Amino acid sequence: MLDIKKIRLEPDRYADGLKNRGCTVAIPKLLKIDDERKLLIAKVDDLRAAMNKSAREISAANASEKQAKILTAQKLKESLKSSEKALELASEEFTAIMYKLPNLPFGDVPVGKNEADNKVLRNVGQKKTFSYKPKDYFEIATNLDLIDTDRAARVSGTRFGYLKGQLVMAQFALIQFTLSRLTNEAWLSKVIKKAKLSVPSQAFVPVLPPDMIRMEVFRAMGKLDPGQEEERYHLPKDNLYLIGSAEHTLGPYFLNETLKAEQLPVRFIGYSTNFRREAGSYGKDTKGILRVHQFDKLEMFSFSRPDLSREEHRFFLAIQETLMQELKLPYRVVHVCTGDMVSTDAEQFDIESWLPGQNNGTGEYRETHSTSNSTDFQARRLNTKYSDGKHSELVHTINGTAFAMGRTLVALIENYQTEKGGLALPKILMK
Repeated sequence: MLDIKKIRLEPDRYADGLKNRGCTVAIPKLLKIDDERKLLIAKVDDLRAAMNKSAREISAANASEKQAKILTAQKLKESLKSSEKALELASEEFTAIMYKLPNLPFGDVPVGKNEADNKVLRNVGQKKTFSYKPKDYFEIATNLDLIDTDRAARVSGTRFGYLKGQLVMAQFALIQFTLSRLTNEAWLSKVIKKAKLSVPSQAFVPVLPPDMIRMEVFRAMGKLDPGQEEERYHLPKDNLYLIGSAEHTLGPYFLNETLKAEQLPVRFIGYSTNFRREAGSYGKDTKGILRVHQFDKLEMFSFSRPDLSREEHRFFLAIQETLMQELKLPYRVVHVCTGDMVSTDAEQFDIESWLPGQNNGTGEYRETHSTSNSTDFQARRLNTKYSDGKHSELVHTINGTAFAMGRTLVALIENYQTEKGGLALPKILMK
């Protein structure tokens, strides 16, 4: 959630930034509603004080005065009840509008309406030259009996799959490879030095987080805001939601807590199964495991000091790139435009991996990673702060994909295929 105090101080900057995100909320209307809400808060406080004073006066009054004071107290009570109801309605209207506002983008984020306006920053890695027409991962994996979506469809419906045999072993090798890097301060120091950053090199703490989340906490994370509900799986009997990323339950880890300044950054690497309806993607990638309802992912998450959050965000991107380079997978880095960013983000980078077997063997870049700086947008709702002993401030939250298992396996299969339809995966994963 944005800070209404900052909006009030810089209404034009917020209006321009939100307009670039396609947000149509009128800032003057929002401020007017907030003014009315604050007037009602003051009125309710005054009436409650008057009620307390009236109660004391009734208690101290003699018989001849008591009836008149009781009548006055009854009028105050009716006025208070009416004002409290008006405040409740004004607060609901104010909160509803605030929940519609996305995060304010940084000034250097590309302005655009959709993914067509995203900016490619760099292409990295050598695309493999094939002496034959490269095959699609699904053809290879099906022929090797590594993926079975036909039987999964009978059991669970469309957009599900069984991963089998050596592909399962490859997934767990990828997990172990990633954890061995992110828990190694020496490796992280090299990443920081190469990227010319000044963030601390402290290691990530591995976490297996819950795969379910309470409604109010999910909303605090900004993942149940208007337009997002259809993407989520809800268990109404328990009023719990299935998470769509480890980020969703890592972010609230310090819900309503204040950290010490010297603790920051706190870095987690979470592994979870994730669930998404893929709403709005009907007809897209219906075959295989590129776009599914259930997938596993290693997700990085950090609680950072505000003054270091942009460097922390670039550290996450540097980690993603280094991991991809160690696997020798070609990719490109994309600076996501204002109209295509996730609503909670002030800045977002995507990594798109080169998949040579796509488009009938002509190849295509597909998104496999994302990393975002949500500034204090999530922390404000979560009430997660840090303190230096003199004053406290909201933390900034940064998240980023280490590896989404399914999509990374797709990239590995297509880039490491052999002419005879086999696989020769990277040596770094073989042990």
